[in-house]
Amino acid sequence: MTPDEVAADALSTDAAAVRSRWPTAVWATAIALFLLAGLGPLPPGLTRAGALALAGVGAAVVFWASGVQDPAMTGLLVVSALALLRVVTFEEAVAGFGAEFVWLLAATFILAQGMADAGLGRRIALGMLRLAGGRASLVLLALLGVVVVLTFMVPTAAGRISMVLPICLGIVQAAGIPPTSNFARAMLIGTSHTTIMAGIGVVTGAGATVYAAGAFASLAGHRWTYLSWMLAFFPPVVIFVLVLWRLLLRVFPPERADLTGGATYVRDELRRLGPLRPAERKLLAVFAGMYVLWIAGPRWQITTAQAGLLGALALLVPGMQVLTWERALGAVKWNVLILFAVSLTLAHALESSGAAAWLAAAALGLLAHPSPPAVVAVLAPLIVLLRVGFVNNLGMIALGLPLAFTLARGWGLDPVWIGLIVVMTAGPGFLLPTQTPTGMITLGYEYYTTRDYLRSGLPASLALLALVAVCALVYWPLMGWRP
Repeated sequence: MTPDEVAADALSTDAAAVRSRWPTAVWATAIALFLLAGLGPLPPGLTRAGALALAGVGAAVVFWASGVQDPAMTGLLVVSALALLRVVTFEEAVAGFGAEFVWLLAATFILAQGMADAGLGRRIALGMLRLAGGRASLVLLALLGVVVVLTFMVPTAAGRISMVLPICLGIVQAAGIPPTSNFARAMLIGTSHTTIMAGIGVVTGAGATVYAAGAFASLAGHRWTYLSWMLAFFPPVVIFVLVLWRLLLRVFPPERADLTGGATYVRDELRRLGPLRPAERKLLAVFAGMYVLWIAGPRWQITTAQAGLLGALALLVPGMQVLTWERALGAVKWNVLILFAVSLTLAHALESSGAAAWLAAAALGLLAHPSPPAVVAVLAPLIVLLRVGFVNNLGMIALGLPLAFTLARGWGLDPVWIGLIVVMTAGPGFLLPTQTPTGMITLGYEYYTTRDYLRSGLPASLALLALVAVCALVYWPLMGWRP
């Protein structure tokens, strides 16, 4: 199986790649939660609808964390149950499918397919690697930098890894590096970490960030522009990638300082690509137009989602056509769109039933009016630990953001500030390869073990927590997002 096929398979199955050995137990737990909520005694202050909403969220978490079935199917089952139990109306249950950011998510899949078919991402990656020459440390830095740059044009983690991974494997082979070498480990683990982390830096960088932006708008009343999201997250992402680079060189020191064969491979591959093809020129023109709209569009009431959809449509019209309509339809991962929409419904159910307010009151009883440093010290590590149990970052963000917004209001803190902390810590998953599709893809090539992943992932997680603390207490307040 080629890297492209592996990446596509991982994106289509996503969390289902990690299957539970006890599906019956998972189903029994979910049913028991609904029975307890519907028939059991209620704690003071919690309504029956609120208890059922909590049961729905609990059932979704059990399924999402176990990987028994596709997360989208779980979401549809849960929101259908909530509609039948009159926690929400059916119209409210399906309202998430009309959310603006659902269309931005669909557009990102079409744009990613255009990049893959045209081969522009591979050319960009090879061009950046050529600048590194043959020094091992610079080659690693260039690879991580390539992933960050591709985030602006390839809006899915699996799409980015599918473009970079063949180049990593080619360098290993051309330079005569054993597959079990430190440098091979550093390249594959580093690109896996960076692919997920870089997706946070751009609002269109991943499905999870698209969802997060939509949740900020619908639950906190804060609408992000393309530039404001970049201002909040992209500089911290760049700092983290530089720290990760040094960390990987320390944990996995390269056996050789120079990779002459690897540099030759990069030059040969660029020569083989030849000059820019018409499809690549069209893509560059479309992306240039999209970035103009993303940056200047708010002046003309053109939203980020609207600009993304226009860019995707531009790849289909005669004269600019890069994809056929059938190819574009096949590129859209409908299970991800469904999961996105039902996550908004679950958040609405928690709010409308009073369950979120009840949870917030319970949390406030344990930790009343904490200071901003205390919130960072408790919330960020808690999310990193909870993230271990989730095999996709969208599920973690979908669970964490609504609760964080409610807690923020109870604590008298700005929900947007709390949301920034959640997105930064719930998005990545550095401790186990099963936490992310990119981790599962790279682990499959057997260049590193789960223990190797943890060796670099533990200090990377500590570095992330330190960076989040600095951002929350210093950088974001300076930029105007204060507690």
